Amino acid sequence: MIGSVICSVTSSAELEDSVSQLARALADLSADSSVVDLPEGLYTIGSTWVISRPGVTIRGAGLGKTILVRNPKFDGVLVRMNAENGTITNLTIDGNGAATVISLDRPGVTADTIEVKNFTHIGIAVPASGGRITKCLVNGFGTAEAPSMGIWHDAGKIPTKSTITIDHSTIQNNGMCGIYCTGGEVIVTNNRISGNHIITSPGGGQIDIGNARTTNTVATISGNTITDGGNVKTGGIELGGGKFTVTKNTIRNHGASGVGLGHNAIQAVIANNTISNCGQNIGDGNKPPNRSGIYVLSGATNVEISDNRCFDDQPNKTQTWGIILASPLVRSDASFAAGHTEHVTIKQNDLRGNIHPEGLLDESGARDRITAGNLPARANR
Repeated sequence: MIGSVICSVTSSAELEDSVSQLARALADLSADSSVVDLPEGLYTIGSTWVISRPGVTIRGAGLGKTILVRNPKFDGVLVRMNAENGTITNLTIDGNGAATVISLDRPGVTADTIEVKNFTHIGIAVPASGGRITKCLVNGFGTAEAPSMGIWHDAGKIPTKSTITIDHSTIQNNGMCGIYCTGGEVIVTNNRISGNHIITSPGGGQIDIGNARTTNTVATISGNTITDGGNVKTGGIELGGGKFTVTKNTIRNHGASGVGLGHNAIQAVIANNTISNCGQNIGDGNKPPNRSGIYVLSGATNVEISDNRCFDDQPNKTQTWGIILASPLVRSDASFAAGHTEHVTIKQNDLRGNIHPEGLLDESGARDRITAGNLPARANR
């Protein structure tokens, strides 16, 4: 039931803080109601709007119609969803230079069809488990001076049952990652990702999943279109430690690799992806092997790479190999497992069209490696 409607927003744009007006509409909800409708208009946020009623929906009149915008004098988070199973939908939140725009602080909270823009640190933070971000537009400033992350979730380094789902959203123009998630179950499907990771130091991926020094992430990354990295060192998907399923993604035009699998990956399936025109950072020299379609760092185990198409159709090719299994570490690092990559299957991949026509480079000394059915035939040797 629609329980509360803000009837007039005539003076909202003139106020230094509309939060008291917004909070009053939430407080006026009857016990059997669950929706606060925000009419078209501009609402100035001069303090954090804390939504603390469970199961409530905050619903605007549409993206670009209902707009929450930060008062430049205010330095905090604009909106906190601070009760379980709430939803915020159908509105724009303009950070106007804020560090963090919205935080989903309790289990089961959904951001559905909202626009989040103009932030310097995090667009949508998801500290709690069970959060979902769907059909959203998350747009950074598009400069290296604002090293932002579009969507952030960190469940910590110990084993966890935390979950997050990000689907059917557009995340673009962030100074750092478009999506950064680590710990627990992470589902990233059917998103459009572009122009992220504009800063050049450190390098990284537009999607960065799993802490490199832990193994407690279980991620599914499927059906995404990931294009046009933000700088010449940007990769498509960077995977740290844990278990990963990466399928049916289109990954194109990156300075580094399309998919990078880390030392502490304990299980991975990379299948049915189309990866092209990586390696545009030609000064890298392929050490580490950042200029391939797919690379696997030493120490990764139980890896299947199958049915991928890795190619370069640029007039001047930059993607060196379709797949590289990297050599063992040349330096001591207690954070990473020593030794070789183990239990690797590379099958049915089309690796034609890279700088090196063999398609596959194995410098790993991998134990229990199977190659079969790849193109060209030299990739099976």
